[in-house]
Amino acid sequence: MRNGFKVFDADAHVVYPRDLWSRYLDDKHKNRVGTKQPMPGFETYNPVTVDGKWTQHPTVLYGRFQELMDWTADDMMAKYGACVTTGFRGDSVAEALAVDGIDLCVIYGPEYDMWFEGIDPEMQAAMARAYNRWGADMREISGGRINVSGPVPLNDVGRAIEEVQYAFDHLGTKCFWTRPDQFNKRTLGDRYYDPLWELIQDLNVGFATHEFMGLNGTSYGHDRYTGFVEWHAVVHQFEAMGAMMAMICHGVFERFPKLRVAYLEAGCGWLPSWLHRIDEQLEMAYKEFPGLTMSATDYFKRNCWISTECEDPFVADVIRWFGDGHILWESDFPHPDSKYPTTVQHFLDLAPDMITEDSKRKIMWDNALDFYRFPEGYLPTVGEPAAATTA
Repeated sequence: MRNGFKVFDADAHVVYPRDLWSRYLDDKHKNRVGTKQPMPGFETYNPVTVDGKWTQHPTVLYGRFQELMDWTADDMMAKYGACVTTGFRGDSVAEALAVDGIDLCVIYGPEYDMWFEGIDPEMQAAMARAYNRWGADMREISGGRINVSGPVPLNDVGRAIEEVQYAFDHLGTKCFWTRPDQFNKRTLGDRYYDPLWELIQDLNVGFATHEFMGLNGTSYGHDRYTGFVEWHAVVHQFEAMGAMMAMICHGVFERFPKLRVAYLEAGCGWLPSWLHRIDEQLEMAYKEFPGLTMSATDYFKRNCWISTECEDPFVADVIRWFGDGHILWESDFPHPDSKYPTTVQHFLDLAPDMITEDSKRKIMWDNALDFYRFPEGYLPTVGEPAAATTA
C-alpha cells in the first residue's frame, strides 16, 4: 500500500533467469533453445535462439539499445539489487514491488522467445507450457502476490486451447495473453480463433494483448525503423489499436459478449479518438460488417479495458469520455521506462486537478479485481506493510 491506497499492478515483468527454458521445458525440447550474445564483448538483452533462429529482430540484437537506455546488467544490478542476483524469484520480486507500494501484480511475458516468425507450432505450445510451469512456481514462492499471465500459442488454435485448459486446470493459471500482432497473416479478429474465445469466455478469465518491441517477425515499424525511439514510439500503441479494431469489427465481442480483453502497455490517451474514428467508418460502410449490433465505443465499454502508466496525464481524457471503470494501472517493472521505486507515488501525484482520488483508487485496485476476477481465495489478503508510507 501507499498512503492508504491498495495497489494492484495489472502489468509487470521480470528479467528472466537464463535457465528458464532448460529447467521447465520437457526434455525432448530442451536442446532446441539456446542463448548467446550476437558478437563478442557485446551485450544484448536475453538473446535467445530457438531451432537456431534468433527470436529478436536484428535491429534489437545489434542496436546497443541497453547502453542507450542505461539498462545494462550493471544498471539493473544497481537499481534492483537482490532481484537480479536471485534471478527475479517470486519472493524477491514481491519484496521489491512492496518497496514501491505495490501489493499484487500480474507478470506478462515471455517477450520474444515463443513468438518469432516461423516457429514450429509444437515448440510454441511446449514453450507455453514451460512458461506456465515457471509461473506456477513464481506464484507459490511469492505467496500469491506475484501472478503470471499464461501466454497462448496462437500458431495452432487446437494446441492453444489444450494449453489454456491445462494451465487453468493443473498449474493455477487464471489469466492469459498474447501479442496483438498478426500470426500467419491472421488478425485477432479472425474466426479461426473463435474456439479460443469461447473457452476463455467459459473459463471466465481475463485475456490481454501486450506488445514487446523487437520481435523477429511482423510488428508495426519492424520494416521501416532502425532505431529505438521511432520503433518504440509506435509499435505498442499501433499494434494495440489494430488488435482492438480487428476484434471489434470482425464481431469477436458480438459473438462472445462476456469476453473480457485488456489492451496493455499501449498508453490510453488515444482511445476516445480511435473509437470515434472506427465508429465513423462503421457508420459510413455499415454493410461491410452487418452482424454488429453495437458501436465500437459500446463494445469497448462492455468488453474491454485499457491501461495507464504512472505519468500519463491523458488518462484524464479517457475518464472524461468513458468514465474510470475500465482503466487498469501498470508499473512496467522492471523495464527501463519504469519509474521504480516511485511508480505508485508518481500516479498518486498525477494531475490532481483532473483526476480525483476516487478515480485513482479504482484504477489502482478495484478495476484490476474486476478485470481479472480471480477465484475466491486466489489472492492473499492485503494489509498495510510497516514501510507502506515511507515514500
